[in-house]
Amino acid sequence: MFYCSDRSAGILLAALVVFPAGAAPCKPADPSLAGHYVLRGVMEVGSELLLKSDGRFNYMLAYGALDELASGCWMRSGNTVTLHAYEFKANMDDPGKFERLDLTVAPGGKLIRRFDDEHKGTYAR
Repeated sequence: MFYCSDRSAGILLAALVVFPAGAAPCKPADPSLAGHYVLRGVMEVGSELLLKSDGRFNYMLAYGALDELASGCWMRSGNTVTLHAYEFKANMDDPGKFERLDLTVAPGGKLIRRFDDEHKGTYAR
């Protein structure tokens, strides 16, 4: 499983995922949700999410031999944070690849991700 400390996470995410030069510029997003998040509650999955106040995001997920990296723009509408990926890379065929991913805003600024009907995890700062 992939793991990095809170201190090095922002540097690692920035180094792994580069925002593509040809992508549309992002609009500033809700600054109260900007920050570094780590996924909890899903066995054998490591995932981190960096939401920037300028509306950009960086994302990584590691599950077994699968590694995903994504970058793009994010926005908040009510209790939903939507990630729009302009770049998504995986090291193998990936059934979880997304161009758009909706997360539910929970109390305390946590973000809930549903993988399927039985599996969900919480991104927390």
